[in-house]
Amino acid sequence: MKLLYLSWCLVTISAVLLVEEDKWRAAVPLVEEGKWRAAVYEHVLVTASDVGCTETVCTRDQAIELMEANLAVLRDNVEEAARQGADLILLPEDGIHGYGFNRENIVPFLEGVPQSADGSNQCALYSAEDSSEYLSEHYVMIQLSCMAQSNGLYVAACLGSVVGDCDHCGPDHGTDCFYNTLVVFDPEGSLVGVYHKYNLWTSELPIYDIDKLPAAVSVETPFGKLGLSICEDLLWRSPVVDLAERDGIDTLLLPLSWWDMFPHQLAHSNEDAWARGLQINLLAADNHVPQDWNSGSGIFTPAGHAAVYHNISTSSTGKLLVADIDIKPRKSHVNWAEFASNNLDHFEDSEDVFTAIVYDDLYNFVKLNSDENTAKVCSDDGSLCCIAEYSAVFESDVFSLGVFSGSHIKDGSVSGSFYIEMCTIIKCDPEDVWNTCTQDMIMDYDYLTRSNTIFTSLKLAGTFSDSTRVFPEALFDEVTLRPELVLITPDGVLSIREKFELQPLVSLSLFGRRYEDDADIPDNFCPNELN
Repeated sequence: MKLLYLSWCLVTISAVLLVEEDKWRAAVPLVEEGKWRAAVYEHVLVTASDVGCTETVCTRDQAIELMEANLAVLRDNVEEAARQGADLILLPEDGIHGYGFNRENIVPFLEGVPQSADGSNQCALYSAEDSSEYLSEHYVMIQLSCMAQSNGLYVAACLGSVVGDCDHCGPDHGTDCFYNTLVVFDPEGSLVGVYHKYNLWTSELPIYDIDKLPAAVSVETPFGKLGLSICEDLLWRSPVVDLAERDGIDTLLLPLSWWDMFPHQLAHSNEDAWARGLQINLLAADNHVPQDWNSGSGIFTPAGHAAVYHNISTSSTGKLLVADIDIKPRKSHVNWAEFASNNLDHFEDSEDVFTAIVYDDLYNFVKLNSDENTAKVCSDDGSLCCIAEYSAVFESDVFSLGVFSGSHIKDGSVSGSFYIEMCTIIKCDPEDVWNTCTQDMIMDYDYLTRSNTIFTSLKLAGTFSDSTRVFPEALFDEVTLRPELVLITPDGVLSIREKFELQPLVSLSLFGRRYEDDADIPDNFCPNELN
């Protein structure tokens, strides 16, 4: 009862803060016409394992106590975002209940959430009910609704939800479906967006259900059309590409719990690449777990980041990012195959091709040498060739140009595999492949993130298939993003700008996705803990 009383006090205090909202906003800089102010928060989690709720099934009150420990911090950052004039704040995936569950011990952390936005206002409903039972049943939804209402901004956050009358997986499954759910509340506290994550991460496959088909959920706001997605959804056609290309969203919301997966799947790098590739704004809020290399949040545009945070030092903390971005992002068209297809014959074939496994995929590589300035490497079937023009002096670092075209099975979510076309320049030594190229298995973080090699010029292009969507990635020393150094030309060349103060390079990649060759979506997915 102490906890429930405390929560009622917090709701009451939030209502008082609403009166002060105009004072907060009067003190912050005005937003330029045609722009809006976005906020994301990277959160230091209190997890269920911290209080023993992954070893046993906790009570609902115990689950609420844990979630309130996270909500208290999230609430403070929602209020701070409002003080800075934000129109919307995005909070991380798993940021309220944590992770590490199985299908049994997650139950007390779940709440009933409408399967689609119905405009309900849990803050107002609780005020009318004034019931401890109602508060316990709808605890998280009430808190989020009241955060939005009392601070006068949109709040987007994830929670675990439960839906009844869901018996498609047989008696062992039970009649309830569990979803990893993103909800959006408007400034009045009304529910305006609900999305169930479809493309589950590996550790979620035993726990959560998915909808029969992936849903493309969008929300119309005064600052443009928002698309809803969660974490690994980013890598798949639906919902993300459907939202961007078919539904015309302006901004993608991407709460996530994502760690550095080298060399091509670091959260902040992928967020930046997908914003550029899809020509949309992208808001990403990650959890902050430095010991697991878990960090990478930001506010991204087609031209690069407006704000970004990536820090896995032991002394690092969570961080609130606030930035103004265009309501309608400026777009440009790129033909990603044009330059490489038109100039492939000008690049000589290398006789020193070697192979290396990178994130479970077998790449062909050619080493880059100081006394040369071009390189070319092709997949075995010739369907994808990658070319590079470069100038650099290589000392201790060894860089190679790599190519992969094929089905990627690792982290294949509910479908099992997705199709990649990749051109990449990474540190990779043919004399020591295992300790330099197979980067997802290397635990030397300094090796993975540091470089002493400056390319005074560098251009990368590939003969991508007509249907392939390409996402450009450029990581510099300490895996930083340097948008001022990145140039993308309409004919499909990713370059380092030569007129700026250059920085050592860690990797340069063109991450292509050929969605039509992905594995089929499942006819009837069941959490694999039941298999």
